[in-house]
Amino acid sequence: MCMKLTLALVAIAIVLYAYPFVAGVDLEQYYNTYGFSFATVAERPWTIVTSLFVHGSLEHLLSNVLVWLFFGFAVEKEVGMMRYLALFFAGAFVGDALSLLFYTPETLFIGASAGIFALIGAGMLLKPTDVSLYPLIVPVPLALLGMVYIVFNIYALFSDTSGNVSYIGHMGGIVVGFLYGFRRAGTRRSMIIIAVTATILAAALYVFYAVL
Repeated sequence: MCMKLTLALVAIAIVLYAYPFVAGVDLEQYYNTYGFSFATVAERPWTIVTSLFVHGSLEHLLSNVLVWLFFGFAVEKEVGMMRYLALFFAGAFVGDALSLLFYTPETLFIGASAGIFALIGAGMLLKPTDVSLYPLIVPVPLALLGMVYIVFNIYALFSDTSGNVSYIGHMGGIVVGFLYGFRRAGTRRSMIIIAVTATILAAALYVFYAVL
């Protein structure tokens, strides 16, 4: 099974999360050095890439890695390493660019979420019936799991006032993933997948709240 690139990227994220703790580096300095912000990108252009693999907490890292593995394996197997990399980084860069329109220049961005959301969007359309075990015990088709993340992200975009998560950046990643998925899978098939999945999720939520 083709999954080497996904595992390599996840490994980089894990190593970069552990590094400051092992090396005794000051966390604030570490994030400022490798995180991305519009105010500092001119003097540290590499942060456009390094910021994607730096995470602010163990919860942040694990939540990303879990979804990264589910969708990353499926997309990598379907499109190959080079297209996978292009898709991941395009989603991440578009997400960062979109975030810059809604946050101050000094706001620091870290984490692979926008790139992962590009994989979610593409994975939903390219491998909709692939099953993941989420959370490690419940079998869920990728299309339905992706729709859950999209709906939650849209809800959080309008309800979360903390500003700690760039949900707008996630949406940028989703758009990139959908655009690639539409191009590769076809518009008609993609629209059917989205419509059917959204209907199933809406019905499930209706039944859940009706029972409660």
